[in-house]
Amino acid sequence: MAARKAELDDARGKLSMAASPFMTWTLFAKAALDFLSTTALEYAMSREALLFYAALGAYGVSKVAAPELYTPPTCSGKDPLGGAGVLFDAELFVGDVVWWLVLGILSSIGFGTGLHSGIMFLWPHVIQIISKAESCDSTRFAASYNHPCAMQCASQHDGSYSYLNTLLLLLPSVVVWGSGTAIGELPPYFITRAAKQAGKQATDLDEELAEAREQMGTSGIAWLKVKTIEFTEKNGFVGILLLASWPNAAFDMCGMACGWLEMPFWTFFGATLLGKGLVKVTLQSAACIALFGPALFQFLLERVVPQLALPAAACKLAGASAGAECTLAAFLKGGRDKAMLTFALQSRMAPKDLVGSSGLDVKALTKKYCDAAGLVQKAGSWSDPAKHASMVEKAKRAFAALDASGDGKLTVPELGAAVSRSDGKVSLAALDPGTGSVLSPGNLWNGFIFLLVLFFIYSIVEQVAISWQAAADAAALEAYEASLQAEAGAKGVAAKKKKAA
Repeated sequence: MAARKAELDDARGKLSMAASPFMTWTLFAKAALDFLSTTALEYAMSREALLFYAALGAYGVSKVAAPELYTPPTCSGKDPLGGAGVLFDAELFVGDVVWWLVLGILSSIGFGTGLHSGIMFLWPHVIQIISKAESCDSTRFAASYNHPCAMQCASQHDGSYSYLNTLLLLLPSVVVWGSGTAIGELPPYFITRAAKQAGKQATDLDEELAEAREQMGTSGIAWLKVKTIEFTEKNGFVGILLLASWPNAAFDMCGMACGWLEMPFWTFFGATLLGKGLVKVTLQSAACIALFGPALFQFLLERVVPQLALPAAACKLAGASAGAECTLAAFLKGGRDKAMLTFALQSRMAPKDLVGSSGLDVKALTKKYCDAAGLVQKAGSWSDPAKHASMVEKAKRAFAALDASGDGKLTVPELGAAVSRSDGKVSLAALDPGTGSVLSPGNLWNGFIFLLVLFFIYSIVEQVAISWQAAADAAALEAYEASLQAEAGAKGVAAKKKKAA
């Protein structure tokens, strides 16, 4: 039995997309078909699913029979949020919850290799809200990702802008996304709990833990994995809550350990939901406001950060303004400005909001790039001439690539190539095709996103295939053990008959 198990473990250890792609995809297809024909079919016929179908049907009928109930707001005048239909807000709320929840699930469901939807969607959106709240001097505007009037100041300078109000404005999106990341942690828990209840070995947990113990002295991640399991076993609910309340790359080990220990579902999921869906994202949002909210950041630079001199190369690397004295404060400010520009260029908006009703000319697009870079013009000169020149070049490249009619104006149809199919929105970064170099910022960013998506698919397919093969191997071992026992029993009976004869 030990020899047969070692043989199966060795064969499964060599299973990967790189070494055996056909076998991996075949196993993944078998697992997917099995899930669809059993678990998915069971849920599809459940009482909750039938209620969902009824609600979806009622929504479809009302959408067709009474479309005025879902009329969007005017997005103009003194009250841009006015004029909406009775059910518009409810429809928007459900759409936003589904959007952020699915992105959160995708972020963590890949056994530690999920799609980084926070980098791609959530945090650029958060930075956009923080910047808009400061520029409006108000938090009374639509901050919903899918709202047609998003980021339009409803009331200029009404005095509602504050650190706490900005945090409250961010919480709906980040909490739903964080809750999605908590749901994405459930597969390792369910897989190992099912293995324990079936009397099988938790292959994934055993292999990963054994490997981590061997590498504890040389790998920080391996040490973290071992300590995560030990901390979980010792502290239960409180331990899970603490482990989930910070960006923990080894949290999937916590889920597997809790499943193997047969911890009650709500103990594990409740602590994970509180940690990931509330504590962690709230702390991250608070840190973002402190870092990207100019007033508070300026206070930190003046009152907290020591006036420490640094080499000029450090400030240049951080993107600090040339000619200024290189200090720790200048270095931090340069790094912040660089990050702000990246997030501003990645902030997503509807194409009509970008070009307006009459189209967008190169001068207006240049101004949008300059606003994103935080550039100001005084007495005919720009605060950073070099950066202004780079923004002008960005605008010219965008027009050269997208202005199909050649009339000097960009329209909504002409933005088609830059609009994302995931959310129907566009960003200033997406307009710039780059300098033509493979290493241009636009190409690097798009390549980064593409690789993240490919790696996510790669990881999911490989992990599902390995899990399916592990279950097949366990069944094969049971059958092999039964055959050995039957063979031994037959030999024993034969021996007794021979002795009796």
